[in-house]
Amino acid sequence: MAHEELPGKFARMTGWKQAWKAEIRRLACFVLAVALSVQAGLLFPAAAGAPQEQLLEDLQYQVNAWVWGGAARAGITLKNMGGGRYQADLWVEPQGLLKLISGNRRDSFQTEMVYRQGRMVPVVYREETRKRGKKGLKEYRFNYDQGRLELWEYHKGKGLLRKWDTALEKEPFYDPLSAFYNFRLGAMGPPQEGATLKASGIPYPKPERIAVRIGPQTPEGRKVMVSIINRAFENEEGVIFVFFDGVGSPTQAWTRVLRVGKVEGKILPASKTLIRPLGETLSAQNKNLARQK
Repeated sequence: MAHEELPGKFARMTGWKQAWKAEIRRLACFVLAVALSVQAGLLFPAAAGAPQEQLLEDLQYQVNAWVWGGAARAGITLKNMGGGRYQADLWVEPQGLLKLISGNRRDSFQTEMVYRQGRMVPVVYREETRKRGKKGLKEYRFNYDQGRLELWEYHKGKGLLRKWDTALEKEPFYDPLSAFYNFRLGAMGPPQEGATLKASGIPYPKPERIAVRIGPQTPEGRKVMVSIINRAFENEEGVIFVFFDGVGSPTQAWTRVLRVGKVEGKILPASKTLIRPLGETLSAQNKNLARQK
């Protein structure tokens, strides 16, 4: 991006700020959802949990955007909660000037899942935003017994109120976090070079499709290209490139965003990655669970 194309005055940053906010929320999500990770680098401390909890993965990233280095920080974790239940968490927080512009914004995403027949089945997906002391919370509930997907939204003084619902179709809906881990499990199809894998996201406010094209194995890892519809991109269609290591952890990613330019992220050495691929890890854990029963 040429220097003269960049906003020259702080007062002109409003439009850019809106693009960045959309990017941080959506890019952080679908980067996860489909195996990206254009996020950043500090995992916020997790609260102490029940004794059976086991931290399986702790990914930390550093993100650079536009003329800033270290524009945001984020962390992704996967925990075994026991009994075949798992919890994935993502935190994203702008840094420096971006933190000031965004009003000390912090976005967090959490999915409770059950591992069943080689797939992570989402049960509850939450999106929470804190900005200038205000809280926003959306909770998507997957009610498989009734065949409904419900959106509940937080209203101050009233708690969570149901805002929207739709039928759960035969083709599974994935929230960003469950999609991210199901991609790595191969539940969307074998990640072979030349293949294009597709997933259906939560259809709110409108249906969303994500396409993942599997590229070649390179010295930097397996190259993957993700196409997704998002207003942060030119013509509302974006392409994100990601590299994955031998166990399926995303190590670096980059894309281009309106008013922001290039956004890139790399995994930090402090990250805890899996020793074996995710499918092997979960299969071994569930065999041990079956023996205990």
